[in-house]
Amino acid sequence: MDILNKKILVVEDDTTIRNNIVEFLALQDIEVAAAKNGLEALEVFEAFRPDMIICDIMMPELDGFGFLKELNRKFPIHQSIFIFLTAKNNHSDIRHGMNLGADDYIIKPFLLDDLWETIKIKFEKDQLRKKGMQAALDEISIKTSPTPYHEFNTCLNGIMTGAQILLNADDNSLSLESKTILDIIQHSGFRLYKAINNLILCNEIDANKLNPYIEDVPCSFIESTLSQIASNYDRSKDLSLLLNGDDILKTDKFLIKKIVEEISDNAFKFSKPGDKVMCFVKSQGGGFEMSIHYPCKDFDEHKFAQVQPFNQFTEKLNTISGLGLGLFITKKLSQILGGTAAFKMGEENVGEFHFIFKAN
Repeated sequence: MDILNKKILVVEDDTTIRNNIVEFLALQDIEVAAAKNGLEALEVFEAFRPDMIICDIMMPELDGFGFLKELNRKFPIHQSIFIFLTAKNNHSDIRHGMNLGADDYIIKPFLLDDLWETIKIKFEKDQLRKKGMQAALDEISIKTSPTPYHEFNTCLNGIMTGAQILLNADDNSLSLESKTILDIIQHSGFRLYKAINNLILCNEIDANKLNPYIEDVPCSFIESTLSQIASNYDRSKDLSLLLNGDDILKTDKFLIKKIVEEISDNAFKFSKPGDKVMCFVKSQGGGFEMSIHYPCKDFDEHKFAQVQPFNQFTEKLNTISGLGLGLFITKKLSQILGGTAAFKMGEENVGEFHFIFKAN
């Protein structure tokens, strides 16, 4: 099995042991990162995202058990293989580590060649497990269709419409509390509606069912889409838009609207009222460039490269709305339109999303 592209994090407080393991793995062409305790390892993990973690148990500040427990709390869907190093062949310790989610134990002292064999075996088993899961998912995908999602939308539309009718009623029979509850129902309905439709769109992307329909799209269409999103957040004054070049873009109207909606929705969701959200569109000969700038200090180029469905870049997973699909869809739709999507962090923590679409 090819494991040359795998990444391993070594967590060990003994400098000699840590350096020996790191140097040995580097000689095997493995990308390695190291930490001397659990607290340091948590910081390294977020940026490095290793495929495997080799971790000592007895360490200062935060030991191996505490590190694994905190890792599972902060990153509950991480898929890193976890191997403990221990100087004690203690069954209660081993059982405790396994209950926390460890995949294996290696008793100190050990030979580096034996460690290497364990690493290879664990990666081979992990690959077989992932192949089995993918085969099961493929079978489910074949047997299912978007029909259930559309059924959810049908029921959801009834809920949202009913709430809107009650809110628009001419009489004053509804109390302020009742109107507040209806507002919450309607807002939650819109969020669920968007999530369902993003899941449908992801399925269509995965199945290669999206074929762009290129047509003349006025630049004012981009402007109105941005204005609507800003209005949804009651932040029209925070939006700054600059259009240069031709008045007509040659693109797929539905797909470009989705890209603008997702990236601008992120801009207003993850910035504060009063923060400027700036959009620049430059068009020529049917092709065009678009960039959106807004303050986003907790995002960077590395995270943009790691964008995947359901991958949210925050430690407080229970405090963030959405499924983490927006940026993934944006990148995929840009590719489908023959364009490129990129991100860079500008001055004063202002993130810059750039899209380039060549003329069709």
